[in-house]
Amino acid sequence: MLPSFSEPLISRHPWFVALLLATVATPAGVVVAWLAPRPVDAVVALPLVLIDVLAASNGAAGNGAPMVRLLLLVLGIVLTWLFYILAARLLLWRFA
Repeated sequence: MLPSFSEPLISRHPWFVALLLATVATPAGVVVAWLAPRPVDAVVALPLVLIDVLAASNGAAGNGAPMVRLLLLVLGIVLTWLFYILAARLLLWRFA
């Protein structure tokens, strides 16, 4: 027989739920940021857009540094994931 818990999962483990929500939202945010025009993409994936603009302005977009550009984009996706974790945690804290 399974034990019964008096509190829901969100109030018992808010960081775990925020991690799950961010893990689901990050790929969707990256795809929307890729397809959306410039002002809208910054709303859904701000860290990724900032790193992309930084990479393009520093010359990492040229022929000589595709690996640097790829590493910067991976860093932008990771920072977007962390951004979504914090946003989900704040949202859960506000509603719980």
